[in-house]
Amino acid sequence: MNTLIIDTTRKLAKILISKDDKHFVFDMSDKIKHSEGLFLYLEKALSETKLKISDFDVLSGVVGPGSFTGIRVGMSVIKGFNQVINKPVVPINIFEVLRYGVKNGVILLNSTSTTCYKADIRNFEIVDMGVINKLEISNISGDIYILKEEQDELGIEYNNIRVIADYSSYYFLAIENKLKKKSNELFEPLYLQLSQAEKNLK
Repeated sequence: MNTLIIDTTRKLAKILISKDDKHFVFDMSDKIKHSEGLFLYLEKALSETKLKISDFDVLSGVVGPGSFTGIRVGMSVIKGFNQVINKPVVPINIFEVLRYGVKNGVILLNSTSTTCYKADIRNFEIVDMGVINKLEISNISGDIYILKEEQDELGIEYNNIRVIADYSSYYFLAIENKLKKKSNELFEPLYLQLSQAEKNLK
């Protein structure tokens, strides 16, 4: 089975391909806007794996939480491909990916200068998701997990910080799990908080 996964929710976007049980990961440069670089990296990924869009059996996009623009970019591409090849689209959120590396603890992802997205994990399952003010992070008991590429950006240093370095393989586990469950989730964005434009209207 051939699977295409696009994650443009983080600053470091990823294109992941499963071809005949072999996994390929392509990290986009964080110096290029997702909207400008995604198709360039897609072309590279397809060339290196010797696949065409029509060869994929499953399409997947990470629906959030993360950059509002990034979420829309990745989801739009997956929706466009789906209209062309009419193959199943499997939505996953980034916490459904990262939970495979966390038995118990709290995952934090950078959001704004003052907030983080967070997910509480128990026995590798998500029990809660939301947004936390960075000033409240010191109140978290138990292990806190952050992405290696966000370590400097978050700028938090506590004894209970654990770093998730390589999580690419978790995307494929998340997709396999969704396919086994035959999930009928809608392919919709998961924002968790209002955009700046929405905040300005309030």
